[in-house]
Amino acid sequence: MKDEFIIKEIEKRLKTLMIGSIARFENSFGYLWNHDEEPETENQKLFLEKWENLRNDLLNHGNGQIRIALDQLSNFLHNKSRYRYNYNFSLNNDNKRS
Repeated sequence: MKDEFIIKEIEKRLKTLMIGSIARFENSFGYLWNHDEEPETENQKLFLEKWENLRNDLLNHGNGQIRIALDQLSNFLHNKSRYRYNYNFSLNNDNKRS
């Protein structure tokens, strides 16, 4: 249960990082395609099309990488708890050096 909570929290953080980065890019460069309004010029239409393609590619790549990372984390957490090592030590005080 604890492992699933950690995995969900990491997933949320990674998605927030990805979406936040895209939003910051849109805030800085959105004027190229007239932000949230309809593009008015051919250049704005071109930039909007390029941005939508790039945004889609970034989201697909990011989501794929997040899935891989979470799978690896899940495998690590679950495999780690599956194995337990017990060591028994016995001290033999009868050993004498010649």
